[in-house]
Amino acid sequence: MRWQDLFYIIRQNLWRMKLRVAMTASGVLIGASAIILLVALGAGLQDIATQDLGSIGDLSLITVYNPRQFRGAFAGMPVEHQAVLNDEALERFLGLPGVTTASPIIELQGNAYLEYRRLRNPFPGVVGIDPHDAALLGMEVQSGRLSLGSGRVLVGAKIASDLYDPRIGVHSSPPPSLTNANIILVVQAPSAEGQTREKRVRLRVAGTLQAAGDATDYSIYMARQDVERLNAWATGQRPNYTRQGYPRVLVQVSDPQYALPVQNAITQEGFVAYSAQSILEGLNRFFLVIKVILGSVGGVALLVAGFGIANAMVMAIYERTREIGLMKAVGARNRDVLFIFLGEASAIGALGGAGGVLFSLGAGALINAIGGSYLAAQAAQSGAAEFTIPNLVRISPFLAVSAVLFAAGVGLTAGMYPALRATRLSPIQALRYE
Repeated sequence: MRWQDLFYIIRQNLWRMKLRVAMTASGVLIGASAIILLVALGAGLQDIATQDLGSIGDLSLITVYNPRQFRGAFAGMPVEHQAVLNDEALERFLGLPGVTTASPIIELQGNAYLEYRRLRNPFPGVVGIDPHDAALLGMEVQSGRLSLGSGRVLVGAKIASDLYDPRIGVHSSPPPSLTNANIILVVQAPSAEGQTREKRVRLRVAGTLQAAGDATDYSIYMARQDVERLNAWATGQRPNYTRQGYPRVLVQVSDPQYALPVQNAITQEGFVAYSAQSILEGLNRFFLVIKVILGSVGGVALLVAGFGIANAMVMAIYERTREIGLMKAVGARNRDVLFIFLGEASAIGALGGAGGVLFSLGAGALINAIGGSYLAAQAAQSGAAEFTIPNLVRISPFLAVSAVLFAAGVGLTAGMYPALRATRLSPIQALRYE
């Protein structure tokens, strides 16, 4: 029998029992809709959880910490056996695939505040980096120049917003522009007599960094040598980074896909490494489990629908016994009968799956509209200036196509027993069946 004839017979049979097909396919529709909506809900929650991941940090940036600063995992290890985060370690990092930069980060030790005219920022972060590493670390300016040097600094996007008038305790509105402005950094340190001594450093702001949503926005970036001199003044000694290691190192990779392999390689050397990419991987694994669990719950409904397909096909065998006998009598092979019943069962599953996709698209749009309106109202009540309405349910084309194919597969599986039973019918007995 030709494939064209098989498709024609299958279509005619389905149309002949269209009411039964519609009722059976509706069970598949419910099961497919349950799977799609539950998995799409997991995907939507995953998008919401990861859409602001940029606030954690650049996905291509790895922060490496000196293990000598940590206790716990390294507490029982002799100091001489611990890894040293010095220039030799940086050279090894640069030899790893995908690594473009390995820059030491020196933070100011002691308290400091920022003065600009009559305004003050009481808690700026002061960070020292090598001047030529600013561009390599992905820093970008929203105004001014990306330039570091002796007495020349870069300020984060929120430094100006945190300026306030200490006489009246009111923040400056609108915040002033610090680009190309002269500022005073006041560094405080305790003296031998227990008093607080201050060192006032005049700085020129070369540029204001673009907002990154992390600690960069609240930091002042200086040349590393300038911060080392301030630390020497505050502590009274210069650290030996060759022997003690740098407190922290930023490792930049050319593409986020290198972040995890590089992080693992650095960790194997005995260092403590952290990257936003590792958090993203952890979130993805977590939500994969969530989606599998939710999809399994919806799969129960589709499994029940599969029994409905099997029952409908068994009933069709009893109703069409004489027809099956006649087909075999005129030359139809068992394979042809098998394909007809499997095709009908698969078609019922596919029709239910397609209906489930259409129903899920409508239900998902309704859920997104209602949920988005509720979240927007809550954000407005909390005073959020900007709020991006997330999609609580995200139905991807891959999910929709997979649901239809899975439903068709369920129908195919459910129709296997009735189809095999039909092939075992004797033509003579089938023709005599009343």
